[in-house]
Amino acid sequence: MNMNIKSVLGIAMMAAAAFAATSCSSDNDNDNSEDAYKERSYGQNAISACNSLVSGLETANEKIASSNLSDTQEAYLEDVLANLVDNVIVPTYTSLADDTEELESTLNGLDANTITQADINRACDLFKQARKTWEQSEAFLGGAASEFDIDPTIDSWPLNRSLLLNYFNSGRMDEAMLDDASILGFHALEFILFRNGQPRQVAEFRGNDTYKGFTNVSGAKELLYAQQVCKLLKERTFQLQVAWEGETAANADRVQVVQNAGLDYTTSKGLSFGDNMKQAGSTNSTFSSLKDAIGQVLSDDEGSAAAIGNEVGTAKIANPFSAGYIFYVESPYSYNSITDFQDNIRSVRNVWYGTTNGSADGNVKSFYNFFNNTNQSAFNATTVGLINDAIDKIGKMPAPFVKYCSTIWNLAYEDDDRTADDLPEEE
Repeated sequence: MNMNIKSVLGIAMMAAAAFAATSCSSDNDNDNSEDAYKERSYGQNAISACNSLVSGLETANEKIASSNLSDTQEAYLEDVLANLVDNVIVPTYTSLADDTEELESTLNGLDANTITQADINRACDLFKQARKTWEQSEAFLGGAASEFDIDPTIDSWPLNRSLLLNYFNSGRMDEAMLDDASILGFHALEFILFRNGQPRQVAEFRGNDTYKGFTNVSGAKELLYAQQVCKLLKERTFQLQVAWEGETAANADRVQVVQNAGLDYTTSKGLSFGDNMKQAGSTNSTFSSLKDAIGQVLSDDEGSAAAIGNEVGTAKIANPFSAGYIFYVESPYSYNSITDFQDNIRSVRNVWYGTTNGSADGNVKSFYNFFNNTNQSAFNATTVGLINDAIDKIGKMPAPFVKYCSTIWNLAYEDDDRTADDLPEEE
């Protein structure tokens, strides 16, 4: 994660609250009455639930790290990591690459004269699908996403609107300008495709933008920029898939795209990141031991399940909600913030269950089944409750999140012209 843009965690963690062990919400259950936007308890409860989840994941990792594992248990945990690679990480990144490829194909070749409202609506639907898949990968950012700076390149926020405006006003549209992550990735595309939670109107692409400060920018120029950003996004998501899956006959075309873009996709020891995790403890792997790899998955400081739970609570929610940095709201143009936050926690659930369908399976080698099978079913139930409670509490915040934070602090998002540089440094 990029320290200057998206992982400044300087807001103090709030005290953990009690959790509802059996609650599980697959959809938002927001109270969107006008009074709800002034009620702080929703945000405070969401932050507390995330903090409790982080503590639970750290405990899970410590239980494994401090255990004198039997040969059978070690073999089982090796299978847990193999299942995680083959049935969670690689399928998730493959779906993400599919989504961004289709999004690029939808936008590619369009101009101000040919674009239709149907094209915009389709691009917005594909954007949200890709966004969902990406957010459900954030529990395993450790690896290629961190190693190759893919995460900050495709998911830095807040969007630096001032820099983006300077880019448009400069008259230059060459790739040399595309070297600042704060105007790239999902959130640059989001700004161009959405306004006030809805797809942009085609008239804006055929004329000028209507967003504050951008009224002299042509929609044609924005569309061209979106196409350039989308090409970079596709290349980087291909890189994620190839880096974890390795080179196969099925992904040969994507390997070629990654190679043509000059992007790396193996570990320092030459393995795919999937094989690197599966071979943890061997001389071929960058992981010195099985427990080292499990620590990276569950509770490492960066790129783990605990790390994304911490980021959701202490940064994604707390920076704008608790500290009043309204500009820091993630996904403010598509109104997708709360869904993003929930999908981050669902990525934790996928890691715990070893599945991607939101359900546990007794036949799957997973952390869920490991704790159940080692006489720790009560702890397992507690952890599942923490995951579900975080999803539930996040979903109870009034939507859109940007309106909630703006109402609490009486400051409109578009009027908060601070940047990530104004956030406090992490202590």
